[in-house]
Amino acid sequence: MKKYVRISLVVLASMAVLGIAGRYFVEWSLNRAFQPAMKEGGGLRQLADVLEASAGSSLARGDVRLQPGEATGQGALAFYQKNPEALQRDKKYFETWHSALAIADVGRKGEHKLGQWESSAAATWIAPAQKADAWGHAFCVESDQQWTVVVSPGPQALSSLDCSTLKVSGDELATMPQGRLNPHASGALILFLKRSG
Repeated sequence: MKKYVRISLVVLASMAVLGIAGRYFVEWSLNRAFQPAMKEGGGLRQLADVLEASAGSSLARGDVRLQPGEATGQGALAFYQKNPEALQRDKKYFETWHSALAIADVGRKGEHKLGQWESSAAATWIAPAQKADAWGHAFCVESDQQWTVVVSPGPQALSSLDCSTLKVSGDELATMPQGRLNPHASGALILFLKRSG
């Protein structure tokens, strides 16, 4: 009996030592991972900017470039530190994606069925913070029985779109992934979500 108690105590002590060592290893790893962001004085804001830009680059633009400096062994943080214009550009894609997704989410829940395209500027059901893309253009929104579509004119547009003349076919939507900004040949960015059942 004493033998089993001794073995149990040794096992518990070993597990405690491994747990403490594991915790310190994880903390050490996280500190090393975030150290470049903290050193520059930007701290967590700089890290948040890089995360938003990385998401904007991949999810929002559909640009699968999550390791921008892969050839030289850089990470996203180093890439965006050397390319502040790319950081600002990709953050704008993220901001536009976030607003478009919020609009589409409200639309797909079935509360706002629109028979035709509507400008976000005139839509009373869209929150003021989401009425425009990151370049100051109003979105065009359509919501029917199948899906909700949100269109941004994109970064190259000089003004908002005339929503009454907009046409996006079901065939085009069928080839697009849901929930991200899909670049159109016109330069517009299209996000759509299927409606909730």
